[in-house]
Amino acid sequence: MPDLNGVLTNIPNHYTTQFDSNWKHLVQQKNSKLKEYVTLDSIEGKEKSYNQLDATSMTQITDRSRDTRISDQVMAKRWIRPQQYDCAKLVDEWDEQLLGEVVLPTSPIIQSHAQAYGRTCDSIIIGALGGTAFTGATGTTATALPAGQKVAVNFVESGTAANSGLTIAKLRRAKFILDAADVDEEEERIMVVSARQLQDLLRTTEVTSADYNTVRALVDGNLNTFMGFKFRRTQLLGLTSTVRSCFAYVKSGVILAERGLKTHMDIRTDLSHSLQIRSVASLAAVRMEEKKVVEIACDEA
Repeated sequence: MPDLNGVLTNIPNHYTTQFDSNWKHLVQQKNSKLKEYVTLDSIEGKEKSYNQLDATSMTQITDRSRDTRISDQVMAKRWIRPQQYDCAKLVDEWDEQLLGEVVLPTSPIIQSHAQAYGRTCDSIIIGALGGTAFTGATGTTATALPAGQKVAVNFVESGTAANSGLTIAKLRRAKFILDAADVDEEEERIMVVSARQLQDLLRTTEVTSADYNTVRALVDGNLNTFMGFKFRRTQLLGLTSTVRSCFAYVKSGVILAERGLKTHMDIRTDLSHSLQIRSVASLAAVRMEEKKVVEIACDEA
């Protein structure tokens, strides 16, 4: 009904709503941050062992034509056992018709599975860095990262110990631990941190003006290397109470074994002909040598 001035007052009730025809991903870590910074391997079967040789030494010869002195060779084994992972989504048989002009989210779903796979790779790598490695002839000996490979949350180079985030002193300590173990200097050293640790470096009173500029570039993403470490940021690092476990390591210190990501699209006749999109993966990681990994505890309180 028009009002006294001839204006149709019911017209706004019939305004249309436009919907985007595409789908957009919400904020998330879209790619693996660590996969290219570990040693990649393939695996067939339920498990795989890696043979290792410890360092040996030479003995000075002091006698002529003496009996040959045979020394034993210390050997070790590391074991890796893949676990299976999947992600499945169902699309009802009527969805494509009922969505109208909005496209069916088939491709975005497949893309989201690939992104989930990348994050799963990182979580498994992080778990191997600080978790239990299985060693021994049959792979039943649980080997933890020893205390000597850890930088305590309250570490200070001098003075009274006090909890802190990521400090220059902790970076120096991690570098010292790797150097003291004779970890190959030619290997790229990786530092895995969260966003909070990068902010910690900016706030530390130990940072000189020159260091500050470098760290500023690091935080801004214009640089990824500081104090000999290539920094990789991920929020997937474990947080216990207020303490985040960060890691410094070299590429040969961790092996990631994978069979790749496979995605299947099937019509499920048992579910009213719904379309099932299912991605599967087989993954495992192992810390190859404790001396090649340093855990740094950082307080986020």
